[in-house]
Amino acid sequence: MITFFEKIATAPGRWMQRVISHKIEQSNNSKITTDANGNAVLNMNNKQVRDSMQARMKELAAKR
Repeated sequence: MITFFEKIATAPGRWMQRVISHKIEQSNNSKITTDANGNAVLNMNNKQVRDSMQARMKELAAKR
């Protein structure tokens, strides 16, 4: 059974979770995506990123 002290001690944490919880949506509009650990990667679902990468690969292939 939860004691009165435990209810008081855990209340601030639960309150903060409600306050800071945000809906996180993945968007194909951003060029860079980050994961929960803060690692950033290029968003290959973004048309501009794909086009830019293809152009760069063609440029590098032409230099060979």
